Amino acid sequence: MRAASGLAARAPDVLEEEALFPADLTDPQPARTVLLSVPTGHHVEDLLRGPFLRSLLAAQPRPRVVVVSPFALDERLTAEVTSSGMDWEPLPEDRPRLAARVVDSILSEKFLLTTRLRAVRLQRDRARLLDEWRGRRALTALKAACCRLPVSRAAWFRAAEAVTDVSAYRVIFDRHRPDLVVTATAGFLPIEAPLIYAAKRFGVPQMGVDLGWDNLSSKYHTVLPVDYLAVWNETMRDEAIRYHGFSPDRVQVTGAVPFDVYTETSAIPTRAQLFSSIGADPTRPLVTLATAPALVYPTTDRVTQFLATAAHDGALGADAQLLVRVHPRDTFESYARFHDGQRVFVEKPFQRLERSPGLPELDAFTPGANGRLRLAATLAHSDVIVNFASTTTVEAALFDTPVVNIGFDAAPDLPLPLSIGRYYQYEHYQPVVETGGARVATSGDDLVAAVREYVLHPGVDADARRELVRRCCTFTGGAGVRAARWVVETLAKTAAPGGAS
Repeated sequence: MRAASGLAARAPDVLEEEALFPADLTDPQPARTVLLSVPTGHHVEDLLRGPFLRSLLAAQPRPRVVVVSPFALDERLTAEVTSSGMDWEPLPEDRPRLAARVVDSILSEKFLLTTRLRAVRLQRDRARLLDEWRGRRALTALKAACCRLPVSRAAWFRAAEAVTDVSAYRVIFDRHRPDLVVTATAGFLPIEAPLIYAAKRFGVPQMGVDLGWDNLSSKYHTVLPVDYLAVWNETMRDEAIRYHGFSPDRVQVTGAVPFDVYTETSAIPTRAQLFSSIGADPTRPLVTLATAPALVYPTTDRVTQFLATAAHDGALGADAQLLVRVHPRDTFESYARFHDGQRVFVEKPFQRLERSPGLPELDAFTPGANGRLRLAATLAHSDVIVNFASTTTVEAALFDTPVVNIGFDAAPDLPLPLSIGRYYQYEHYQPVVETGGARVATSGDDLVAAVREYVLHPGVDADARRELVRRCCTFTGGAGVRAARWVVETLAKTAAPGGAS
């Protein structure tokens, strides 16, 4: 059994929220208004329930915060957040016009041709293989012709803004007169794109607090040119400048906002508490499989079956147990049959929020008020984490928990864009590949062997995990505080005479 280590066993490197706004940042002007976009369930946890919001509301003068979200219909959530003195507005449903979809598609292709990023090319090719439809070839030819025109990406962005319908946002901007719009994805999620274009149309500065480590370099949907951007690390800052044309003084490295909760070591449930809630035996090792939705890996249930059989046969080592933690965008029903309450345990510890029309149901799941702490306990007290080349790899490394990535497919000879192996080609995932911070299993037998070695020898690859954390995280804790400070500094800057906008 592995003793919990990493963040769970050392003093956190955090910023005190009370020290966020020293005298030189206090502002004698009246409080200004921030329009804060919270588009999906996991953004609720990152932006509304953590240090980011608390720190933002600690500023003097305190900014007025209006949350724009598809979850404005959820009475429990709005009651919880409105108690902090904020207002809510429903995020209008995204119904892009044909012209907007065409221009967006041209922008994506232009981004690929300009940057030549492997991940973006693989994403594009995957979409074409999975979604054959009448007119695809015609659109592909149109995009190719448009991309050869002597028209800059900046001009195409202006065209996208011009053809995007932002009429649904006019009443929101007229009612609240925001001084800054803060978004969670800088337009990566289509539901946020009209909000960003509306802010541009109405002359309001925009800031993206990028909550994902791969959005800048791995998606066939280009990031919109918001005025300011907060990122995790220097690699992402370089990507924003090199690939997306951001000015260096408009990009701030704040650390990973979703990871702040991992420094709250006194609040993380103990091993005994976690295992009791699952029904597992705390004296035996625990291997946790973090599932992937079918769109990422369509046969996760086969991997689950393989690991469950290995757990029952004792092949995982030291009488290990298996926890299947179902991804919020995955379905619990696909795995319920594996739960036996003795060797294998299945849970989906998420709360489903009431949502506006247009948001997929699986984007409406949030970890809940203490869900991130439960995830922290799972990462800290598992002996091995098995996952599919996701952010969970870095999160586990923060706790020095060994990680095995799935690197094989159920069907042989899949083209790379359809294979799980594509992730290990993505630029953002190269720190994992290069450091060896996670083992990549190339077959079912290789998976069991790698898990067994880590169960029996948990210290293997510890140096690689520390290097992975160094390269990806920049800071240990305090990211929400830094991001809030960046918001406040930007409010002051844009309000000053001649300030940027």
